[in-house]
Amino acid sequence: MTDNRAWRGTTTISLYGRRAVLESIIAQREGALTVELVRIAQSLPQNIQREFQDAAASVEAAFEVTSLHEVGMLSHDPRNDQGVAARIHLDRVMTVDAFAEGLTGTRAAHPTRMIAADSITNPQNIGMIVRAALGAGFDAILWPRHGCPWVNGLVVKASAGTVLRATIVTCDTIAEGVSALQGSGFKVIGLDASASGSIWSIAVPHRAVYVVGSELEGIAADVQAVLDEMISIPMAPGVESLNAATAAAVLCFAVMREAQAVSPDAKIS
Repeated sequence: MTDNRAWRGTTTISLYGRRAVLESIIAQREGALTVELVRIAQSLPQNIQREFQDAAASVEAAFEVTSLHEVGMLSHDPRNDQGVAARIHLDRVMTVDAFAEGLTGTRAAHPTRMIAADSITNPQNIGMIVRAALGAGFDAILWPRHGCPWVNGLVVKASAGTVLRATIVTCDTIAEGVSALQGSGFKVIGLDASASGSIWSIAVPHRAVYVVGSELEGIAADVQAVLDEMISIPMAPGVESLNAATAAAVLCFAVMREAQAVSPDAKIS
């Protein structure tokens, strides 16, 4: 898991817990991040110490066997760190401008789809949204520094580690971020239960960012003001809405299904 108090938007974070640290090492092998330091408590069994020493060596990360106190100094959560912590650098975090600059040249010919979570403060929902978006084949996550928890332990766990591999595009607020993307040719499409358009009959733009709001509040007014379109998930009578993460998953796979229907060569990579 990670340090929940890490500054939102920072690319260097503390990660803790045995599974999460091992997952980060696997993610480095895939080129998604850099593990700078692995620290493990000397009170842990020798076989566990060797496992983490070998894992750290495989990615040339610094490795330390120290006291539980020193591990806690890195994890910032000694009660839950299981005697294992790491400092990692997220290599796929970038600003909106940097992301847009990468969509030029030959890359411009390829479709680009993004998901944005507006006013969703539950880190577990954020993690599940990231997992669904990447599973469907979306290219990136638009991630605001305000109004949304940054990458933390619950996000990592709920995403099953996929957030460590995600391309994260940062912005101050969702309204600011989607407006900037519109300037780079993106259509901004919001998911709203009251919209007349259905996810089952949508045209999929070449570049699009899809916005999902919270279950209670929906999409904020300042974001609604810049939307190009709103769509809904048709619901059976008696069911008002879906959980935000569930709705995002349905949306992401509906978008990619339609994209593949229009262009059969399009594949989830």
